[in-house]
Amino acid sequence: MAKSPLHRPTPIKGDQSLQLCDGRRLAYTDLGDPAGYPLIFGHGMPGCRLEGRFLHERARRHRFRLLTPDRPGIGASDYQPGRTLLHYPEDIRQLADHLALDRFSHLGWSSGGSRTLACCYGLGHRVDLGVCLSGYTNFSEYPGAQNLIEATRWPGPRLARHSPGLTRLVVRLVAWLSRRHPGLYLREAEQLVSEEDRNLLRFFLKGESFRRDQLMCLASGGRAIATDLMTELEDWGFQLADIATPVLVYQGEQDPFIPVDYARHLADNLPHAELTLLPGAGHLYPLAEQFQDQLFLRIRQHLNHTTFATEA
Repeated sequence: MAKSPLHRPTPIKGDQSLQLCDGRRLAYTDLGDPAGYPLIFGHGMPGCRLEGRFLHERARRHRFRLLTPDRPGIGASDYQPGRTLLHYPEDIRQLADHLALDRFSHLGWSSGGSRTLACCYGLGHRVDLGVCLSGYTNFSEYPGAQNLIEATRWPGPRLARHSPGLTRLVVRLVAWLSRRHPGLYLREAEQLVSEEDRNLLRFFLKGESFRRDQLMCLASGGRAIATDLMTELEDWGFQLADIATPVLVYQGEQDPFIPVDYARHLADNLPHAELTLLPGAGHLYPLAEQFQDQLFLRIRQHLNHTTFATEA
């Protein structure tokens, strides 16, 4: 499906693409160390493949290759109607086959966390490790309170369950308003985050990378964003207990967007999970270089203790 000129982003460093079996274009960035062990990174929402640039330098130093795909309809990837969460690991399988990656690990930030778990379930024979950075849990098996509207202004699981049509309409409205008034959107985002996040956000807003990441996603349109969100708000098509892959779960204790209880629910129900709570951290801690160093060291330590770890 061809992109309109409005949705055709300027090429960036590391931009690549491939044509999937159904004819769709999958865009991704290929960053970090080209010869390193492959990590596939699931971006947040709003977000896109540009998020790979935030981790590029530290991934390179720790000898990891970092691959960040745009999900369907987002950025430069073609839209896929009727998408479910379990379509994601099939796209990743084709990407891994295209790049001749026998084994890899998957990490995801925010909305990318559910994609990490989908890959651990659907591609468990190829995924050495999953990493969830402040992600949602599977609401179909979550017993706690579920929001109508999240702090991010996007619809929550309760609204999605009661009215998928209204959920899509709300998402389209929020995306349209944010796209029409990007300055207001970014100022409001700064007010929503924690104090630690606010310092990170102010630093990153001095450049263009964070702003471009957010606005490129919003320019993709409400239909694509709504479809992407619905895949993780609805039933995932599998249970957390079905995942055999080891998973590292990280969560900021001051996260204004993702309740700590979501992370605890993941840790309690995933068979092989390790929960790390970060005191004082909000939602943007993956942007901090100190955290990235700690994370990549921990991933390397895990890989060094697994049979299938690849020499980097």
